[in-house]
Amino acid sequence: MKRLASHLLVLLFAMQAVVLFAQEHEKIQPGFTLSIAEDKGAARIDPGLHRLQVKFTRLSPAVEYSLFHEEAKGMYEMIVLRDGAPAAETDAMRELRRLREADDNPWIPKPVTLDTGESRTTPLDVSDYYEMTKPGRYQITVTRGTAPFDPPYNITVKSNTITIVVPRGSARSAAPAAEKPKPKFDLFISEVYPDQWPPVVIRVKLNNISDSVIRECGCASFLGMYNLFVFRDGDPVEANDQMRDLEKRRAAAECSLREYLSEIEPGDSTEEEIPVGNFYDVSRPGSYVVYATRETYPYNLAKSVVVESSAISFNVPEPPPEPKANEPEPETDEPQ
Repeated sequence: MKRLASHLLVLLFAMQAVVLFAQEHEKIQPGFTLSIAEDKGAARIDPGLHRLQVKFTRLSPAVEYSLFHEEAKGMYEMIVLRDGAPAAETDAMRELRRLREADDNPWIPKPVTLDTGESRTTPLDVSDYYEMTKPGRYQITVTRGTAPFDPPYNITVKSNTITIVVPRGSARSAAPAAEKPKPKFDLFISEVYPDQWPPVVIRVKLNNISDSVIRECGCASFLGMYNLFVFRDGDPVEANDQMRDLEKRRAAAECSLREYLSEIEPGDSTEEEIPVGNFYDVSRPGSYVVYATRETYPYNLAKSVVVESSAISFNVPEPPPEPKANEPEPETDEPQ
């Protein structure tokens, strides 16, 4: 009986080993390959722009080429070394990571499927996400997981590694307007409390004027990443310490409140109320003009365009003169 139990135990372990081997064997069979090449034509746009062409080749059925919204950048990861040491990430890379972490539904409704053996190439501007202005030899590899949101079954697929040499004196210039994506929204501002004077709270309305959804990571304490401009009698009003503190927290991406994923469908809008009076002194007498601006990609200025809102204007009158004290009645010589 003991011998039978021993045989059964050995058989059980053998079956588990076969299952584990089969699972592991199945796991290590990615359904696609990646290869990258430098896009030499990007230098004609900007000598400091370093663009990759990422080639995705499908090897087996049921592997989609395009699964994710455009903002996720294909869920590609980049490994960038400068002279053998990791290159510094830019604000755009940190923002991309924040977006991916906040996005619990990154899949597009209709994935693009390739036939077995078919390839598709997409551009990836690596210099947007890693600091590549310093001279040196940059080694770049691109990776993508087979199942990025299912870690037990995810296998990292690596591309080839290429080297880009950045010579001295090749600092990146501002990208020409033609290379930057067209804004997907416009802005309109209005007074929140029209009967309040002066209007210390404004409402900024962002309208999606494009034919695709706007998806970005937001922070409740960043006030929509809007920049305010306040003028009194034609001269700019200086921001106070509270506005300067907000600008520092935005620059450092220090979100003191919750982060969230914002999705605005074509034709829809979102609104943000901003207490102008908390950041600028609008109580002094004068003629005021207030408007707002926003970057299309606040953390990727290489691709960003500034969108300016409509403006509101109002007058703060001089305070009425203080009433004079009652003067004593003049004395008379008339008999009482």
